[in-house]
Amino acid sequence: MHKSMKRWKAAAVIGAGTMAIAGALPLQAAAAADQTLYLTDSQCDQPWNNWFKWAEQPLQVPAGAAPSGAMCRVAISVGPQGAKNARLNLTISAQSVTESGYSPHELAKRLVIASCFGDASGITAIPCHDGGHWSVNDDGSLTWDLIAPMDFPSADVAGWEQRAGQVDIRISGAPSTKSALLRGRIQFSADGVAEQPASAILINYTGNGADIDIADASTLVPLTPARLLDTRDGTGAARAKVGPDSTLTLQVAGRAGVPAEGVSAVVLNITATNPTGDSYVTAYPHGRSRPSASSLNFTLGKTVPNQVVVPVVDGKVNLYNHVGSVDLIADISGYYTPGTAGSRYTALATPSRLLDTRNGTGAPRAKVGPDSALTLQVAGRAGVPAEGVSAVILNVTATNPTDESYVTAYPHGVRRPTASNLNLTPRKTVPNQVVVPVVDGKVNLYNHVGSVDLIADISGYYSATGSVFVPTGPTRVYDTRNGIGGSFGEIGPGHQGGPGFILWSNGLPPYGVTAVALNVTVTDVHTSSFLTVFGRGLAESPEPATSTLNYDPGDTVANAATPRANYGVNFTNHQNYVSVIADAAGYFTAG
Repeated sequence: MHKSMKRWKAAAVIGAGTMAIAGALPLQAAAAADQTLYLTDSQCDQPWNNWFKWAEQPLQVPAGAAPSGAMCRVAISVGPQGAKNARLNLTISAQSVTESGYSPHELAKRLVIASCFGDASGITAIPCHDGGHWSVNDDGSLTWDLIAPMDFPSADVAGWEQRAGQVDIRISGAPSTKSALLRGRIQFSADGVAEQPASAILINYTGNGADIDIADASTLVPLTPARLLDTRDGTGAARAKVGPDSTLTLQVAGRAGVPAEGVSAVVLNITATNPTGDSYVTAYPHGRSRPSASSLNFTLGKTVPNQVVVPVVDGKVNLYNHVGSVDLIADISGYYTPGTAGSRYTALATPSRLLDTRNGTGAPRAKVGPDSALTLQVAGRAGVPAEGVSAVILNVTATNPTDESYVTAYPHGVRRPTASNLNLTPRKTVPNQVVVPVVDGKVNLYNHVGSVDLIADISGYYSATGSVFVPTGPTRVYDTRNGIGGSFGEIGPGHQGGPGFILWSNGLPPYGVTAVALNVTVTDVHTSSFLTVFGRGLAESPEPATSTLNYDPGDTVANAATPRANYGVNFTNHQNYVSVIADAAGYFTAG
């Protein structure tokens, strides 16, 4: 081992389930006298400073580990002259893929790799991100490539003069899968550096033997909203309320523009009306066990909507009512299909306000009157491209309504559909997230009766580029009432909570997540206030001037949110104390 390597202390790690990696001797090839690359060590279940010997000992990598350091990393060090256009890939042999019992595509869904960059000292925080992707080769082997080439500047840091920077690859795998022995090779190259020979790599993946179903990465096909279900008149189901502890099965495939096959998830706006008691509804995949999650919370006599993303199994989804009886309405605004046929999502770094009729933002300073539609320009604003946008995700808030009414969000220039997104009550502020197709860069917001102020905050958009969606079904990732997600106790005024790094244990991988689809619920409300949901970055993320949920004393309310989530999600409560719950419907990744 080169003397400079002995000065670098890799992080100690912990974890259950393991992978093992074995490789060749350190690479030491130079294009110039001082220009050397090193495929160095990694500490995984090894004593501190016990440097890894590639040819003699296996490298232990925890499966399903958290990204806080409890995972192995293979570090490649760059000499003081730096390197331009650095490239990295890891290939799993076709034979190993076959012996794993998975297809290359299935295996790729179970292995997650992060690329991480650091300076020469090894002290600066190393940001890990989704800078690579898997691809299947013609011979059936599987290759992970670093997408964005990395430049390492020249440097001469005292005590670390042999290397100007380092690139790590960190490997994690879904803990619930079949064990497999994977052989492959790792390759690193850079302009101005002598070509490095590929190094052997051995991954002994140890799972628990369960063959879990990890959904296919999918893209969105937005639709003009259409009604799929209304138990008040027999649309899509029997004309009858859904009773206590009862589940309604809704056929979604083959209806309202949704294809009969090839649908991985649907985007629904579900409305509960005429309830006989306080209750909740859970939307989940047909044929699966009902999860400990909720999609919609409502109280006696109220009409409450909420948008949900639900995985589809056998063309159907389930809607469960807890207590009492209630009429349910479901309007569809899009579906996800495996592959790249649809649109990809780009989450904005910070949500932005596009519309506020109270002060003239995005439209005249005036309430939207009865039987009137407001046209909102979305393309070319707040980081949204001027062209090529197929749909946007908006959080629409109705405030100061003068009458009971509803609001419908729909594409500009098309006939208004028989659907609704928000239901209004006088003197009540109501938010709801909507996915709206964009036509000519615009969307429409229609108010039925009375007049109302409308607010719209954008969190992201769909286009030909961006991230693909992996539906997971509702999974509880945060609950301040019992400490799920790392926070216990109500969130106080001006304080932030929220799940940190995403974990395999919550159905989301530890690396590669660009955004997450959440259903956020607040309860135990003492004072009228609002909650802001926004993404967490490597550095402290500024809080946007937007809102996600509005609530009054005694409320239990929910709303969908789709924030950028590279390093977790922040929830900020603005007055008094509230309990916050979050269920994940899926995540977005570079794919």
